[in-house]
Amino acid sequence: MGRTSQSLGAAGEQQAISALHRVGVNMVEHVGTPVKLIPVNSEMTRRGVYRVVFGERVAADHRGVARGGISVLAEVKTCFGRNLQWSDLEQHQIESLTEHDQLGGISLIVYVTDNGIHVMRWPVVGFGHGKGITPEKAEDLAINDEQELLVGKVKTYL
Repeated sequence: MGRTSQSLGAAGEQQAISALHRVGVNMVEHVGTPVKLIPVNSEMTRRGVYRVVFGERVAADHRGVARGGISVLAEVKTCFGRNLQWSDLEQHQIESLTEHDQLGGISLIVYVTDNGIHVMRWPVVGFGHGKGITPEKAEDLAINDEQELLVGKVKTYL
């Protein structure tokens, strides 16, 4: 991932946190990917140079709590200039969001795009392999307030 992508992703993460607060998710915290820094010992490299080794994969980008103490798990995808594609999600993210939902938590996908930030309840009915969600469709599917978050009304993608 290049610096531009990282910058866009970081900006998207901050916007996503604001959107999560707006719909009633409290105590939002970023779930960091664990890393180990391994010193590179070579006469060819400078001191203080490290190799990054990523640890275990995390369930999603953010955790939070909704009213009533309900656990919230949110995955953020920043896709400017294009649709959100099923292939943007990694298999472990799909599995974690689905399991969290099945256990009674609220699982969310936050799609940051050119026309706004769209918080959608997971699973998104009709979204699957080979499918994409346009920014306009995401707007239709979006959770707009705490009531919609807690009721968990299923909005259909089809």
